[in-house]
Amino acid sequence: MSVPDPSAITLAELLLDQGFRAIDEFDSFMTYQRSDDALTLHVGPDGSFTALDGSDEIIAEGQGAQDLYGVLVSKIVVAAVPGRRQQKAARRSAQRPRIFALH
Repeated sequence: MSVPDPSAITLAELLLDQGFRAIDEFDSFMTYQRSDDALTLHVGPDGSFTALDGSDEIIAEGQGAQDLYGVLVSKIVVAAVPGRRQQKAARRSAQRPRIFALH
């Protein structure tokens, strides 16, 4: 196991301060996520990171706390994965017969 770069430790501290929690570890990479947020962050041992939306699409990449701060404070719209309630409502809506009024 490699020793993390100080910038990776700074990123981890920044993420923890912002309510993120480490949810997975792969080799020396850590994955962080918040319970109320679809944003997922993969942080490397060198302080690099990749930000993913709810559909696992890359929305940002960077290096160090300055870049990460820019991602966290920007107004990036993160695509949320619809919950079961939203999926059921969409199915019901699609199954309803369409009634059109002729004027």
